[in-house]
Amino acid sequence: MGKLALLFEQLSFTAKYITALTLIALLSTLAFFNLNHLISSQANDGQLITVSGQQIMLSQKIALYAIYYQTKRLEVSIGEIEENHSFLINEPMSSRMKDIYYSAPINLDEKVKTFITHAKRFQLTRDGKSLTYVLQNSQKLLEQLGHAAQAYLEEAEAKTQNLKKVESYIYFMTIGALLLEALFIFRPANASINRKARELTREKDYSNAVIESSTNAIVALDYDYRIQTYNKTAEKIFGYSRLEMKSVEDLLKITPRHYTKIHAMGAESFLNKYLPINIGEIYELEACDSDNNHFPIRISFGTSEQGSVAIVANIQDITKEKLNNTLMHKQAKFAALGEMIAIIAHQWRQPLAELSFNNMYLKKLIKETELRDELVKNEGIIQFMSETISSFESFYARSPHQEFARKDSISQALKSVESLFKLRGIKLKLELEEVPFLYGHQNGLSQVMLSLLQNSISIHKINNRPDPWIKIGLKSTASAIVITVCDNGGGIVSSPIERIFEPFHSDRKSPSTGLGLYMSRLVIEEKFNGTISAENLEEGACFSLVIPINQCDNLTC
Repeated sequence: MGKLALLFEQLSFTAKYITALTLIALLSTLAFFNLNHLISSQANDGQLITVSGQQIMLSQKIALYAIYYQTKRLEVSIGEIEENHSFLINEPMSSRMKDIYYSAPINLDEKVKTFITHAKRFQLTRDGKSLTYVLQNSQKLLEQLGHAAQAYLEEAEAKTQNLKKVESYIYFMTIGALLLEALFIFRPANASINRKARELTREKDYSNAVIESSTNAIVALDYDYRIQTYNKTAEKIFGYSRLEMKSVEDLLKITPRHYTKIHAMGAESFLNKYLPINIGEIYELEACDSDNNHFPIRISFGTSEQGSVAIVANIQDITKEKLNNTLMHKQAKFAALGEMIAIIAHQWRQPLAELSFNNMYLKKLIKETELRDELVKNEGIIQFMSETISSFESFYARSPHQEFARKDSISQALKSVESLFKLRGIKLKLELEEVPFLYGHQNGLSQVMLSLLQNSISIHKINNRPDPWIKIGLKSTASAIVITVCDNGGGIVSSPIERIFEPFHSDRKSPSTGLGLYMSRLVIEEKFNGTISAENLEEGACFSLVIPINQCDNLTC
Protein backbone atom coordinates (compact mmCIF):
# COMPACT_ATOMS: atom_id res chain seq x y z
CA MET A 1 0.00 0.00 0.00
CA GLY A 2 2.89 2.32 0.85
CA LYS A 3 4.63 1.61 -2.47
CA LEU A 4 1.41 2.33 -4.36
CA ALA A 5 1.05 5.66 -2.57
CA LEU A 6 4.69 6.52 -3.34
CA LEU A 7 4.22 5.66 -7.02
CA PHE A 8 1.10 7.84 -7.17
CA GLU A 9 2.97 10.72 -5.60
CA GLN A 10 5.65 10.50 -8.35
CA LEU A 11 3.08 10.94 -11.14
CA SER A 12 2.56 14.35 -12.73
CA PHE A 13 -0.48 16.46 -11.86
CA THR A 14 -2.04 15.70 -15.26
CA ALA A 15 -1.50 11.95 -14.88
CA LYS A 16 -3.01 12.02 -11.38
CA TYR A 17 -5.99 13.96 -12.67
CA ILE A 18 -6.56 11.59 -15.63
CA THR A 19 -6.29 8.56 -13.32
CA ALA A 20 -8.80 10.00 -10.89
CA LEU A 21 -11.23 10.95 -13.67
CA THR A 22 -10.93 7.48 -15.24
CA LEU A 23 -11.71 5.81 -11.93
CA ILE A 24 -14.69 8.07 -11.32
CA ALA A 25 -15.97 7.50 -14.87
CA LEU A 26 -15.72 3.74 -14.36
CA LEU A 27 -17.61 3.91 -11.08
CA SER A 28 -20.26 6.17 -12.63
CA THR A 29 -20.73 3.68 -15.47
CA LEU A 30 -21.15 0.86 -12.97
CA ALA A 31 -23.65 2.96 -11.05
CA PHE A 32 -25.58 3.67 -14.26
CA PHE A 33 -25.83 0.01 -15.24
CA ASN A 34 -26.81 -0.97 -11.70
CA LEU A 35 -29.47 1.73 -11.59
CA ASN A 36 -30.79 0.70 -15.00
CA HIS A 37 -30.96 -2.92 -13.83
CA LEU A 38 -32.75 -1.80 -10.65
CA ILE A 39 -35.36 0.13 -12.64
CA SER A 40 -35.96 -2.78 -15.05
CA SER A 41 -36.21 -5.26 -12.18
CA GLN A 42 -38.64 -3.07 -10.26
CA ALA A 43 -40.80 -2.56 -13.37
CA ASN A 44 -41.06 -6.31 -13.95
CA ASP A 45 -41.61 -7.07 -10.27
CA GLY A 46 -44.19 -4.31 -10.09
CA GLN A 47 -46.11 -5.90 -12.96
CA LEU A 48 -46.03 -9.28 -11.23
CA ILE A 49 -47.25 -7.76 -7.96
CA THR A 50 -50.01 -5.84 -9.77
CA VAL A 51 -51.23 -8.89 -11.69
CA SER A 52 -51.15 -11.11 -8.59
CA GLY A 53 -53.14 -8.46 -6.73
CA GLN A 54 -55.68 -8.35 -9.58
CA GLN A 55 -56.11 -12.12 -9.22
CA ILE A 56 -57.31 -11.60 -5.64
CA MET A 57 -60.00 -9.12 -6.71
CA LEU A 58 -61.01 -11.18 -9.77
CA SER A 59 -61.57 -14.33 -7.69
CA GLN A 60 -64.01 -12.44 -5.48
CA LYS A 61 -65.69 -10.72 -8.44
CA ILE A 62 -66.33 -14.13 -10.04
CA ALA A 63 -68.01 -15.38 -6.84
CA LEU A 64 -70.08 -12.18 -6.56
CA TYR A 65 -71.16 -12.20 -10.22
CA ALA A 66 -72.00 -15.90 -9.97
CA ILE A 67 -74.31 -15.26 -6.99
CA TYR A 68 -76.25 -12.61 -8.90
CA TYR A 69 -76.09 -14.41 -12.28
CA GLN A 70 -74.37 -11.44 -13.95
CA THR A 71 -73.15 -13.60 -16.82
CA LYS A 72 -71.55 -10.90 -18.98
CA ARG A 73 -69.43 -9.55 -16.14
CA LEU A 74 -68.70 -13.10 -15.04
CA GLU A 75 -67.43 -13.99 -18.51
CA VAL A 76 -65.16 -10.91 -18.61
CA SER A 77 -63.75 -11.65 -15.14
CA ILE A 78 -63.10 -15.31 -16.05
CA GLY A 79 -61.18 -14.20 -19.14
CA GLU A 80 -59.12 -11.73 -17.12
CA ILE A 81 -58.20 -14.17 -14.34
CA GLU A 82 -57.29 -16.83 -16.92
CA GLU A 83 -55.11 -14.40 -18.88
CA ASN A 84 -53.41 -13.15 -15.71
CA HIS A 85 -52.76 -16.70 -14.51
CA SER A 86 -51.18 -17.62 -17.86
CA PHE A 87 -48.93 -14.57 -17.61
CA LEU A 88 -47.82 -15.40 -14.05
CA ILE A 89 -46.96 -19.06 -14.66
CA ASN A 90 -45.08 -18.27 -17.89
CA GLU A 91 -42.84 -15.71 -16.20
CA PRO A 92 -39.51 -16.95 -14.76
CA MET A 93 -40.11 -18.21 -11.22
CA SER A 94 -37.96 -18.66 -8.16
CA SER A 95 -37.96 -21.99 -6.35
CA ARG A 96 -40.23 -20.48 -3.72
CA MET A 97 -42.82 -19.41 -6.30
CA LYS A 98 -42.63 -22.83 -8.02
CA ASP A 99 -43.39 -24.48 -4.68
CA ILE A 100 -46.42 -22.22 -4.23
CA TYR A 101 -47.78 -22.85 -7.72
CA TYR A 102 -46.89 -26.48 -8.29
CA SER A 103 -46.26 -28.22 -4.97
CA ALA A 104 -48.35 -29.24 -1.98
CA PRO A 105 -49.87 -28.03 0.23
CA ILE A 106 -50.86 -24.94 -1.82
CA ASN A 107 -50.54 -26.16 -5.44
CA LEU A 108 -51.98 -22.82 -6.58
CA ASP A 109 -51.77 -23.52 -10.33
CA GLU A 110 -54.12 -26.51 -10.08
CA LYS A 111 -56.53 -24.74 -7.74
CA VAL A 112 -56.77 -21.64 -9.95
CA LYS A 113 -57.37 -23.75 -13.05
CA THR A 114 -60.02 -25.83 -11.24
CA PHE A 115 -61.70 -22.64 -10.01
CA ILE A 116 -61.70 -21.21 -13.57
CA THR A 117 -63.08 -24.49 -14.96
CA HIS A 118 -66.04 -24.47 -12.53
CA ALA A 119 -66.65 -20.77 -13.14
CA LYS A 120 -66.73 -21.36 -16.92
CA ARG A 121 -69.03 -24.35 -16.49
CA PHE A 122 -71.44 -22.32 -14.39
CA GLN A 123 -71.28 -19.41 -16.82
CA LEU A 124 -72.11 -21.66 -19.76
CA THR A 125 -74.52 -24.22 -18.25
CA ARG A 126 -75.65 -22.74 -14.90
CA ASP A 127 -74.33 -25.90 -13.26
CA GLY A 128 -75.32 -25.85 -9.57
CA LYS A 129 -72.35 -27.95 -8.43
CA SER A 130 -69.95 -25.56 -10.13
CA LEU A 131 -71.66 -22.59 -8.45
CA THR A 132 -71.34 -24.34 -5.09
CA TYR A 133 -67.66 -25.02 -5.74
CA VAL A 134 -67.00 -21.38 -6.71
CA LEU A 135 -68.75 -20.02 -3.62
CA GLN A 136 -67.19 -22.53 -1.21
CA ASN A 137 -63.64 -22.09 -2.53
CA SER A 138 -63.54 -18.37 -3.31
CA GLN A 139 -62.44 -17.45 0.24
CA LYS A 140 -59.79 -20.22 0.34
CA LEU A 141 -58.50 -19.13 -3.06
CA LEU A 142 -58.46 -15.53 -1.81
CA GLU A 143 -56.10 -16.50 1.01
CA GLN A 144 -53.85 -18.55 -1.28
CA LEU A 145 -53.69 -15.81 -3.92
CA GLY A 146 -52.90 -13.37 -1.13
CA HIS A 147 -50.07 -15.66 -0.04
CA ALA A 148 -48.68 -15.68 -3.59
CA ALA A 149 -48.99 -11.89 -3.89
CA GLN A 150 -47.14 -11.49 -0.58
CA ALA A 151 -44.41 -13.82 -1.85
CA TYR A 152 -44.00 -11.74 -5.02
CA LEU A 153 -43.77 -8.60 -2.89
CA GLU A 154 -41.17 -10.11 -0.57
CA GLU A 155 -39.07 -11.34 -3.47
CA ALA A 156 -39.24 -7.92 -5.12
CA GLU A 157 -38.12 -6.29 -1.87
CA ALA A 158 -35.26 -8.79 -1.55
CA LYS A 159 -34.09 -8.05 -5.11
CA THR A 160 -34.27 -4.33 -4.45
CA GLN A 161 -32.24 -4.69 -1.26
CA ASN A 162 -29.54 -6.65 -3.10
CA LEU A 163 -29.31 -4.04 -5.83
CA LYS A 164 -29.20 -1.32 -3.18
CA LYS A 165 -26.26 -3.09 -1.56
CA VAL A 166 -24.41 -3.07 -4.88
CA GLU A 167 -25.28 0.59 -5.27
CA SER A 168 -23.92 1.25 -1.80
CA TYR A 169 -20.67 -0.47 -2.67
CA ILE A 170 -20.36 1.65 -5.80
CA TYR A 171 -21.24 4.73 -3.80
CA PHE A 172 -18.57 4.09 -1.20
CA MET A 173 -16.01 3.33 -3.90
CA THR A 174 -16.91 6.61 -5.61
CA ILE A 175 -16.52 8.46 -2.34
CA GLY A 176 -13.19 6.74 -1.87
CA ALA A 177 -12.03 7.84 -5.29
CA LEU A 178 -13.06 11.41 -4.56
CA LEU A 179 -11.21 11.32 -1.28
CA LEU A 180 -8.08 10.08 -3.01
CA GLU A 181 -8.47 12.84 -5.54
CA ALA A 182 -8.83 15.42 -2.79
CA LEU A 183 -5.85 14.07 -0.87
CA PHE A 184 -3.37 13.59 -3.67
CA ILE A 185 -4.42 16.19 -6.26
CA PHE A 186 -5.94 19.26 -4.64
CA ARG A 187 -4.16 19.22 -1.29
CA PRO A 188 -1.21 21.20 -2.62
CA ALA A 189 -3.66 23.88 -3.78
CA ASN A 190 -4.89 24.86 -0.36
CA ALA A 191 -7.10 21.70 -0.11
CA SER A 192 -7.81 22.03 3.58
CA ILE A 193 -9.42 25.47 3.31
CA ASN A 194 -11.48 24.56 0.25
CA ARG A 195 -12.64 21.25 1.73
CA LYS A 196 -13.89 22.85 4.96
CA ALA A 197 -15.64 25.63 3.09
CA ARG A 198 -17.27 23.12 0.74
CA GLU A 199 -18.42 20.87 3.56
CA LEU A 200 -19.92 23.75 5.51
CA THR A 201 -21.71 25.11 2.45
CA ARG A 202 -23.00 21.70 1.40
CA GLU A 203 -24.21 20.89 4.88
CA LYS A 204 -26.02 24.18 5.25
CA ASP A 205 -27.60 24.04 1.78
CA TYR A 206 -28.65 20.44 2.22
CA SER A 207 -30.15 21.15 5.62
CA ASN A 208 -32.07 24.16 4.32
CA ALA A 209 -33.26 22.30 1.23
CA VAL A 210 -34.49 19.34 3.27
CA ILE A 211 -36.28 21.55 5.75
CA GLU A 212 -37.91 23.83 3.18
CA SER A 213 -38.86 21.04 0.77
CA SER A 214 -40.39 18.89 3.50
CA THR A 215 -44.14 18.32 3.27
CA ASN A 216 -44.24 18.42 7.07
CA ALA A 217 -44.05 21.50 9.24
CA ILE A 218 -40.68 21.72 11.00
CA VAL A 219 -40.28 23.96 14.04
CA ALA A 220 -37.05 24.16 16.07
CA LEU A 221 -36.38 25.95 19.38
CA ASP A 222 -33.06 26.81 21.00
CA TYR A 223 -32.37 26.99 24.73
CA ASP A 224 -32.99 30.75 24.69
CA TYR A 225 -36.66 30.10 23.92
CA ARG A 226 -36.26 31.39 20.35
CA ILE A 227 -37.68 29.75 17.24
CA GLN A 228 -34.72 28.97 15.00
CA THR A 229 -36.56 27.04 12.27
CA TYR A 230 -40.05 27.57 10.93
CA ASN A 231 -40.34 26.29 7.36
CA LYS A 232 -42.72 27.15 4.52
CA THR A 233 -44.95 24.18 5.20
CA ALA A 234 -45.45 25.44 8.75
CA GLU A 235 -46.48 28.82 7.35
CA LYS A 236 -48.96 27.08 5.05
CA ILE A 237 -50.44 24.78 7.70
CA PHE A 238 -50.77 27.27 10.55
CA GLY A 239 -51.28 30.50 8.58
CA TYR A 240 -48.58 32.46 10.46
CA SER A 241 -45.45 33.82 8.74
CA ARG A 242 -41.89 33.32 9.96
CA LEU A 243 -41.83 36.89 11.23
CA GLU A 244 -44.89 36.20 13.41
CA MET A 245 -43.30 33.16 15.05
CA LYS A 246 -40.21 34.28 16.97
CA SER A 247 -40.36 32.77 20.45
CA VAL A 248 -41.88 29.90 22.41
CA GLU A 249 -44.76 32.16 23.49
CA ASP A 250 -45.79 32.52 19.84
CA LEU A 251 -46.38 28.77 19.68
CA LEU A 252 -49.43 29.32 21.86
CA LYS A 253 -51.06 30.77 18.74
CA ILE A 254 -51.17 27.31 17.16
CA THR A 255 -52.07 25.50 20.39
CA PRO A 256 -55.79 24.94 21.23
CA ARG A 257 -56.85 26.55 24.49
CA HIS A 258 -57.43 23.26 26.29
CA TYR A 259 -53.76 22.38 25.61
CA THR A 260 -52.28 25.76 26.55
CA LYS A 261 -51.31 24.91 30.14
CA ILE A 262 -49.89 21.50 29.23
CA HIS A 263 -47.91 23.03 26.35
CA ALA A 264 -46.38 25.73 28.56
CA MET A 265 -45.37 23.21 31.25
CA GLY A 266 -43.96 20.76 28.71
CA ALA A 267 -41.94 23.36 26.81
CA GLU A 268 -40.40 24.71 30.05
CA SER A 269 -39.53 21.19 31.22
CA PHE A 270 -37.85 20.30 27.91
CA LEU A 271 -35.94 23.56 27.63
CA ASN A 272 -34.67 23.30 31.20
CA LYS A 273 -33.84 19.60 30.70
CA TYR A 274 -36.19 18.48 33.47
CA LEU A 275 -37.72 15.93 31.12
CA PRO A 276 -36.02 13.91 28.36
CA ILE A 277 -37.27 14.08 24.77
CA ASN A 278 -38.59 10.74 23.57
CA ILE A 279 -36.92 10.57 20.18
CA GLY A 280 -39.05 8.71 17.63
CA GLU A 281 -42.22 8.76 19.71
CA ILE A 282 -45.20 9.80 17.58
CA TYR A 283 -48.22 11.61 19.02
CA GLU A 284 -51.57 12.51 17.49
CA LEU A 285 -52.76 15.83 18.84
CA GLU A 286 -54.78 18.84 17.80
CA ALA A 287 -53.64 22.24 16.53
CA CYS A 288 -55.29 25.42 15.32
CA ASP A 289 -54.47 27.90 12.56
CA SER A 290 -54.67 31.66 12.27
CA ASP A 291 -58.43 31.44 11.58
CA ASN A 292 -58.90 29.37 14.78
CA ASN A 293 -59.77 26.26 12.77
CA HIS A 294 -58.87 23.14 14.75
CA PHE A 295 -57.40 20.15 12.90
CA PRO A 296 -55.61 16.87 13.81
CA ILE A 297 -51.82 16.62 13.60
CA ARG A 298 -49.18 13.93 13.97
CA ILE A 299 -46.06 15.17 15.76
CA SER A 300 -42.67 13.77 16.75
CA PHE A 301 -39.73 15.41 18.54
CA GLY A 302 -35.97 15.42 18.24
CA THR A 303 -32.96 17.38 19.44
CA SER A 304 -29.41 18.29 18.43
CA GLU A 305 -26.45 16.30 19.74
CA GLN A 306 -24.33 19.47 19.80
CA GLY A 307 -26.85 21.18 22.02
CA SER A 308 -27.49 24.13 19.69
CA VAL A 309 -31.12 23.09 19.25
CA ALA A 310 -33.30 22.22 22.22
CA ILE A 311 -36.35 20.81 20.45
CA VAL A 312 -37.15 19.97 16.84
CA ALA A 313 -40.82 19.28 16.15
CA ASN A 314 -41.86 17.46 12.97
CA ILE A 315 -45.58 18.14 12.42
CA GLN A 316 -47.90 16.59 9.85
CA ASP A 317 -51.44 17.74 9.07
CA ILE A 318 -53.48 14.50 8.99
CA THR A 319 -56.88 16.03 8.24
CA LYS A 320 -57.17 14.32 4.86
CA GLU A 321 -55.90 11.05 6.27
CA LYS A 322 -58.52 11.08 9.03
CA LEU A 323 -61.23 11.96 6.50
CA ASN A 324 -60.15 9.15 4.15
CA ASN A 325 -60.16 6.68 7.04
CA THR A 326 -63.67 7.76 7.98
CA LEU A 327 -64.89 7.42 4.39
CA MET A 328 -63.27 3.98 4.02
CA HIS A 329 -64.90 2.87 7.27
CA LYS A 330 -68.29 4.10 6.07
CA GLN A 331 -67.87 2.37 2.69
CA ALA A 332 -66.90 -0.89 4.39
CA LYS A 333 -70.04 -0.78 6.55
CA PHE A 334 -72.12 0.09 3.51
CA ALA A 335 -70.75 -2.92 1.60
CA ALA A 336 -71.37 -5.26 4.53
CA LEU A 337 -74.92 -3.98 4.82
CA GLY A 338 -75.54 -4.57 1.11
CA GLU A 339 -74.30 -8.13 1.39
CA MET A 340 -76.57 -8.79 4.37
CA ILE A 341 -79.61 -7.39 2.54
CA ALA A 342 -78.84 -9.59 -0.47
CA ILE A 343 -78.78 -12.67 1.78
CA ILE A 344 -82.06 -11.73 3.48
CA ALA A 345 -83.71 -11.11 0.11
CA HIS A 346 -82.58 -14.51 -1.13
CA GLN A 347 -84.02 -16.25 1.95
CA TRP A 348 -87.34 -14.39 1.86
CA ARG A 349 -88.35 -14.69 -1.77
CA GLN A 350 -89.40 -18.36 -1.74
CA PRO A 351 -91.50 -18.11 1.47
CA LEU A 352 -93.23 -15.02 0.08
CA ALA A 353 -94.01 -16.87 -3.14
CA GLU A 354 -95.45 -19.76 -1.16
CA LEU A 355 -97.57 -17.37 0.93
CA SER A 356 -98.87 -15.75 -2.25
CA PHE A 357 -99.77 -19.15 -3.71
CA ASN A 358 -101.54 -20.22 -0.49
CA ASN A 359 -103.45 -16.95 -0.43
CA MET A 360 -104.64 -17.46 -4.03
CA TYR A 361 -105.64 -21.04 -3.21
CA LEU A 362 -107.69 -19.91 -0.20
CA LYS A 363 -109.46 -17.28 -2.30
CA LYS A 364 -110.74 -20.06 -4.53
CA LEU A 365 -112.04 -22.04 -1.56
CA ILE A 366 -113.50 -19.27 0.65
CA LYS A 367 -116.74 -17.63 -0.38
CA GLU A 368 -117.40 -15.38 2.65
CA THR A 369 -117.02 -11.74 1.67
CA GLU A 370 -115.34 -10.64 4.90
CA LEU A 371 -112.69 -13.37 4.74
CA ARG A 372 -112.09 -12.73 1.05
CA ASP A 373 -111.52 -9.04 1.85
CA GLU A 374 -108.87 -10.05 4.39
CA LEU A 375 -107.23 -12.27 1.76
CA VAL A 376 -107.13 -9.31 -0.61
CA LYS A 377 -105.39 -7.30 2.10
CA ASN A 378 -102.93 -10.16 2.57
CA GLU A 379 -102.16 -10.08 -1.14
CA GLY A 380 -101.34 -6.39 -0.89
CA ILE A 381 -99.09 -6.95 2.13
CA ILE A 382 -97.23 -9.81 0.44
CA GLN A 383 -96.79 -7.72 -2.70
CA PHE A 384 -95.54 -4.79 -0.62
CA MET A 385 -93.01 -7.02 1.15
CA SER A 386 -91.77 -8.36 -2.19
CA GLU A 387 -91.43 -4.87 -3.62
CA THR A 388 -89.67 -3.73 -0.44
CA ILE A 389 -87.06 -6.47 -0.82
CA SER A 390 -86.49 -5.49 -4.44
CA SER A 391 -86.34 -1.83 -3.45
CA PHE A 392 -83.62 -2.33 -0.86
CA GLU A 393 -81.68 -4.59 -3.22
CA SER A 394 -81.79 -1.93 -5.91
CA PHE A 395 -80.68 0.71 -3.40
CA TYR A 396 -77.09 -0.32 -4.08
CA ALA A 397 -77.51 0.08 -7.84
CA ARG A 398 -79.20 2.52 -10.19
CA SER A 399 -82.96 2.07 -9.90
CA PRO A 400 -85.86 3.73 -11.79
CA HIS A 401 -87.79 6.61 -10.24
CA GLN A 402 -91.42 7.45 -10.82
CA GLU A 403 -93.94 10.10 -9.94
CA PHE A 404 -96.21 9.17 -7.02
CA ALA A 405 -98.41 10.71 -4.35
CA ARG A 406 -96.99 11.02 -0.82
CA LYS A 407 -100.18 9.59 0.65
CA ASP A 408 -99.64 6.38 -1.33
CA SER A 409 -96.42 5.67 0.57
CA ILE A 410 -98.09 6.41 3.90
CA SER A 411 -101.09 4.19 3.05
CA GLN A 412 -98.79 1.42 1.88
CA ALA A 413 -96.91 1.43 5.18
CA LEU A 414 -100.12 1.58 7.24
CA LYS A 415 -101.44 -1.57 5.55
CA SER A 416 -98.52 -3.57 6.94
CA VAL A 417 -99.05 -2.49 10.55
CA GLU A 418 -102.82 -2.03 10.60
CA SER A 419 -103.34 -5.21 12.62
CA LEU A 420 -100.66 -4.14 15.15
CA PHE A 421 -102.49 -0.87 15.76
CA LYS A 422 -105.62 -2.82 16.63
CA LEU A 423 -103.73 -5.37 18.72
CA ARG A 424 -101.91 -2.74 20.81
CA GLY A 425 -104.89 -0.41 21.07
CA ILE A 426 -102.94 2.42 19.46
CA LYS A 427 -104.94 5.35 18.12
CA LEU A 428 -103.86 6.61 14.72
CA LYS A 429 -104.05 10.35 14.06
CA LEU A 430 -103.70 11.57 10.48
CA GLU A 431 -103.10 15.21 9.55
CA LEU A 432 -102.55 14.93 5.81
CA GLU A 433 -102.70 18.00 3.61
CA GLU A 434 -102.87 18.00 -0.17
CA VAL A 435 -99.31 18.30 -1.42
CA PRO A 436 -97.61 18.12 -4.85
CA PHE A 437 -96.60 14.81 -6.37
CA LEU A 438 -93.10 13.53 -5.67
CA TYR A 439 -90.73 12.09 -8.25
CA GLY A 440 -88.60 9.36 -6.74
CA HIS A 441 -88.44 5.92 -5.17
CA GLN A 442 -91.96 5.17 -3.83
CA ASN A 443 -91.15 1.84 -2.14
CA GLY A 444 -88.15 3.44 -0.49
CA LEU A 445 -90.30 6.12 1.12
CA SER A 446 -92.87 3.48 2.12
CA GLN A 447 -90.12 1.45 3.78
CA VAL A 448 -88.96 4.51 5.73
CA MET A 449 -92.51 5.17 6.91
CA LEU A 450 -92.89 1.50 7.87
CA SER A 451 -89.66 1.60 9.86
CA LEU A 452 -90.74 4.71 11.76
CA LEU A 453 -94.18 3.25 12.51
CA GLN A 454 -92.69 -0.04 13.70
CA ASN A 455 -90.32 1.87 16.00
CA SER A 456 -93.22 3.76 17.56
CA ILE A 457 -95.28 0.57 17.97
CA SER A 458 -92.31 -1.18 19.63
CA ILE A 459 -91.79 1.72 22.04
CA HIS A 460 -95.47 1.62 23.02
CA LYS A 461 -95.18 -2.13 23.60
CA ILE A 462 -92.11 -1.69 25.85
CA ASN A 463 -93.26 1.37 27.85
CA ASN A 464 -96.98 0.41 27.96
CA ARG A 465 -98.13 4.03 28.23
CA PRO A 466 -101.86 4.73 28.74
CA ASP A 467 -103.91 5.96 25.76
CA PRO A 468 -101.16 5.37 23.19
CA TRP A 469 -101.32 7.24 19.90
CA ILE A 470 -99.24 7.79 16.78
CA LYS A 471 -99.70 10.88 14.64
CA ILE A 472 -98.66 11.19 11.00
CA GLY A 473 -98.42 14.66 9.50
CA LEU A 474 -98.02 15.68 5.86
CA LYS A 475 -97.65 19.26 4.68
CA SER A 476 -95.76 21.32 2.14
CA THR A 477 -93.75 24.52 2.24
CA ALA A 478 -92.55 26.66 -0.63
CA SER A 479 -89.54 24.40 -1.25
CA ALA A 480 -90.12 21.07 0.49
CA ILE A 481 -92.53 18.36 1.59
CA VAL A 482 -92.49 17.67 5.34
CA ILE A 483 -93.65 14.33 6.77
CA THR A 484 -93.76 13.85 10.55
CA VAL A 485 -94.28 10.73 12.64
CA CYS A 486 -94.86 11.50 16.34
CA ASP A 487 -95.96 9.43 19.32
CA ASN A 488 -96.50 9.62 23.08
CA GLY A 489 -94.26 6.65 23.86
CA GLY A 490 -91.88 8.46 26.22
CA GLY A 491 -89.18 9.77 23.88
CA ILE A 492 -85.64 8.80 22.83
CA VAL A 493 -83.05 8.07 25.53
CA SER A 494 -79.90 8.12 23.35
CA SER A 495 -77.56 11.06 23.80
CA PRO A 496 -76.75 12.76 21.55
CA ILE A 497 -80.00 11.97 19.82
CA GLU A 498 -78.32 11.80 16.37
CA ARG A 499 -76.71 8.47 17.39
CA ILE A 500 -79.97 6.63 16.66
CA PHE A 501 -79.22 7.01 12.94
CA GLU A 502 -75.88 5.21 13.26
CA PRO A 503 -75.71 1.60 12.01
CA PHE A 504 -76.18 -1.20 14.57
CA HIS A 505 -77.26 1.27 17.27
CA SER A 506 -80.21 0.24 19.43
CA ASP A 507 -81.38 1.16 22.94
CA ARG A 508 -84.40 -1.18 23.00
CA LYS A 509 -84.79 -3.75 25.71
CA SER A 510 -86.15 -6.18 23.11
CA PRO A 511 -83.94 -7.67 20.37
CA SER A 512 -83.21 -5.22 17.57
CA THR A 513 -80.69 -5.08 14.73
CA GLY A 514 -80.26 -1.33 15.03
CA LEU A 515 -80.34 -0.93 11.24
CA GLY A 516 -83.84 0.44 10.60
CA LEU A 517 -83.16 4.12 11.21
CA TYR A 518 -79.74 3.91 9.56
CA MET A 519 -81.33 2.49 6.41
CA SER A 520 -84.07 5.11 6.59
CA ARG A 521 -81.47 7.87 6.65
CA LEU A 522 -79.67 6.38 3.64
CA VAL A 523 -82.90 6.13 1.63
CA ILE A 524 -83.95 9.72 2.37
CA GLU A 525 -80.50 11.18 1.72
CA GLU A 526 -79.46 9.06 -1.26
CA LYS A 527 -82.79 8.55 -3.04
CA PHE A 528 -84.58 11.83 -2.26
CA ASN A 529 -81.77 14.27 -1.48
CA GLY A 530 -83.63 15.02 1.74
CA THR A 531 -83.00 14.93 5.47
CA ILE A 532 -84.34 12.98 8.44
CA SER A 533 -84.14 14.21 12.03
CA ALA A 534 -85.55 13.37 15.44
CA GLU A 535 -86.44 15.32 18.56
CA ASN A 536 -88.08 14.69 21.92
CA LEU A 537 -91.37 16.44 22.62
CA GLU A 538 -93.35 16.65 25.85
CA GLU A 539 -94.89 13.16 25.65
CA GLY A 540 -92.69 11.29 23.22
CA ALA A 541 -90.53 11.46 20.10
CA CYS A 542 -91.12 13.06 16.72
CA PHE A 543 -89.35 12.20 13.44
CA SER A 544 -89.32 14.68 10.56
CA LEU A 545 -88.66 13.92 6.90
CA VAL A 546 -87.90 16.97 4.74
CA ILE A 547 -87.86 16.25 0.99
CA PRO A 548 -87.18 19.07 -1.50
CA ILE A 549 -89.97 19.54 -4.02
CA ASN A 550 -87.41 20.06 -6.79
CA GLN A 551 -85.12 17.29 -5.50
CA CYS A 552 -85.10 15.70 -8.94
CA ASP A 553 -82.93 18.58 -10.14
CA ASN A 554 -80.17 17.36 -7.84
CA LEU A 555 -80.55 13.62 -8.52
CA THR A 556 -80.18 11.29 -11.46
CA CYS A 557 -83.90 10.57 -11.91
